[in-house]
Amino acid sequence: MSEIFSAALVGGLIGTFFGGFTKFLWEKWLPEWLTWRRTQRVERERQLAYVRAPAILALSDLHGRLGAIARTKAANHHYVKAMGQGDYYIDSTAYLVARAFAWQEILRRRMASYDYAELYARLESLTEAFSHGGRGFQVFRLEQTEIGERLISAFDDDNAACMSLSDFLDQCEQDHPPRWLSVLRKRVTALLEQPEGELCRTARIDRELIAVLAFLDPQRRWRPKDASEAIDVTTIVEDWRANHWVTPERANGLLAQAANAGLAPPPPVAAVTDRDGNAE
Repeated sequence: MSEIFSAALVGGLIGTFFGGFTKFLWEKWLPEWLTWRRTQRVERERQLAYVRAPAILALSDLHGRLGAIARTKAANHHYVKAMGQGDYYIDSTAYLVARAFAWQEILRRRMASYDYAELYARLESLTEAFSHGGRGFQVFRLEQTEIGERLISAFDDDNAACMSLSDFLDQCEQDHPPRWLSVLRKRVTALLEQPEGELCRTARIDRELIAVLAFLDPQRRWRPKDASEAIDVTTIVEDWRANHWVTPERANGLLAQAANAGLAPPPPVAAVTDRDGNAE
């Protein structure tokens, strides 16, 4: 009898505990948690609304410039260079790159307190795309941060702004431009003078730009449809080959490099034949 009483007592205590815990879970903790999550979501969207449009503009403009450089092998740069205005395309491209770094930094700062892991991951991938690889159009991680910080002209609770193009060009035209600007112009010049060698890096950067843009503007409300397609290395190389801008051997090498980087499909495997020429 005592054993039955003890079991009933223990069962009653356990039932009371779980009953109380369940009541706490459903009546207090869960509603508060859901309310906190909703508040976070609303606040994140509010904060993002302050910077979405200018950030999309900055990233879209860089996407457009990189696409034009890749498709034409920097023909616009060589055109204005032949006119004696080579600095124009270097400086304007440098500004587009620097402005993108600035808005990356603004997005990180603005959203740092709101658990935006997906946006953070995409920004990190974009940063990695710029810093990855060898010499040329390579901008190291902390160089990106510095350049971005230099271009931020205002940042507070309700305002974020980037240096204007005219102010940027004023710095370019100084007798002794800032160190960070000289470094950036050197890296951009490497891209414009060697677009062929930089094609894979350019395509990787462009792919990550599109990933961030897709997050900021999933409905394509701010972006035209043709500004949403990443650089297609295969199409570009085949166009170069058709226009005799690269040799067939060089084209095959670029496609193999792109395939190794995951930017193009692998080349077809050649069929193995026997001594009589029959496929095995």
